[in-house]
Amino acid sequence: MTRNPKHASSRPSSTRPASSGKPGSGSSGKPGSGSSGKPPTSGRRPPPRARKHPGVTIKAEAGMPLMRWVALQAGDSLSVREAKRLLELGVCRVNSRVETFGSRVLQSGDVVDLQLPDSPAPKKRAADFAFERERVVHLDDAFLAYDKPPDLAVTPADGKKGPNLLAVVKAIYPEARAVHRIDADTTGLVLFARTAEAAAALEASFKAHEVDKTYLALVRGHPRPEGVHKSFLIKVESGQGFEKWASGHGEGAKQAITAWRVVERLGAWASLVEVRPATGRHHQIRIHMSELGHPLVGDTRYGDRRDPVPVAVVSRHMLHASELVFAHPATGKKTVLRARPPMDFIAAEQALRKAK
Repeated sequence: MTRNPKHASSRPSSTRPASSGKPGSGSSGKPGSGSSGKPPTSGRRPPPRARKHPGVTIKAEAGMPLMRWVALQAGDSLSVREAKRLLELGVCRVNSRVETFGSRVLQSGDVVDLQLPDSPAPKKRAADFAFERERVVHLDDAFLAYDKPPDLAVTPADGKKGPNLLAVVKAIYPEARAVHRIDADTTGLVLFARTAEAAAALEASFKAHEVDKTYLALVRGHPRPEGVHKSFLIKVESGQGFEKWASGHGEGAKQAITAWRVVERLGAWASLVEVRPATGRHHQIRIHMSELGHPLVGDTRYGDRRDPVPVAVVSRHMLHASELVFAHPATGKKTVLRARPPMDFIAAEQALRKAK
């Protein structure tokens, strides 16, 4: 199904001017355009070819963390940390469900199926996430807006050791302070205050839900054209380096409200959806779309990863923070910032349109 012309202008486009060599400049070309007719690459190294591991029923290994068990299956070719990273790609099923938490403790009777790569994917280093001037969407004396790439936590507190966007930005702007966060595998706009006054103003705006946030998501299936989903979210599972939330009631439950609108149906299997969360709860969009029966493409935590696209094309959940509208922390003037989806998002769109 082709895109309805009336929706074409509603999709966020970059506000970056033509390249000038200064922060805020960037390419004005459309991501993914080319003459080959093939989906563009995502910019991330595809995972190595996988080999099937026969289902194993856990007996003597009961009580062992899954990532250690996976490392043992690989012999000397895989460290425990590398095994944890592979699990996050959805290469393992426990009792027929994708399991991405390396710290999960195996129980007697668990059945584990593993697709172990011939060689582990190389670990990303801090140098792989050097500050990129073309990713600066806005810069002034009060704050900086950065278009975050995938596979990068915003702060060290996000539960993943290694590089983080705050450290990347502070290497150039030491005074920078993160005022909100998005998931490590979610791409798009992140704001950093440059003064204590700006930090206080922006943090207050986010807390009061006065920042209008728009995301683009690739979801499985075809949701109804638009709607609003409300629930109370509560933590249902946690461990070292991960948390899982769901709708429910009890101590600590917080209301979450998510509005969505379908931008385009992508073939028979998926849709491009514009999502506007009225609240900012942990994993809110991913949980609500999954509860609606339309999990994000590539989501291994709130979906089952049974998407009609290979992991070489989709190796993360397809969610992009495309627009922020808020009062400027110094002037109070309405500020609108936009960022285009990254190349892997565009590649996934193209693959889903062709999926049969």
